[in-house]
Amino acid sequence: MLSRDHLAVIIVALLVMISAIAIVLSQHHSRSLITELQSLYVERDNLDTEWGQLLLEQSTWATPSRIEYFAGDKLGMRVPSYDNFVVLVRE
Repeated sequence: MLSRDHLAVIIVALLVMISAIAIVLSQHHSRSLITELQSLYVERDNLDTEWGQLLLEQSTWATPSRIEYFAGDKLGMRVPSYDNFVVLVRE
């Protein structure tokens, strides 16, 4: 039969082993999260770059000269003459 001292040493040894395994698992999980965070930072930076490019493209497409070109040449629109204006008066 085991003495009280031997039993205490075995219990302490088991607790130390469990603690060591918990630390290793915790560090592994932490490193996995850091790796995921870094990949998310890269994705964020890529999306920020794409967003900037889209804003630049939008501002290019929305310039008044480009709109006027498409309205006149592509859609056949023109500025109405003064005779074609109708003024509505609200009473």
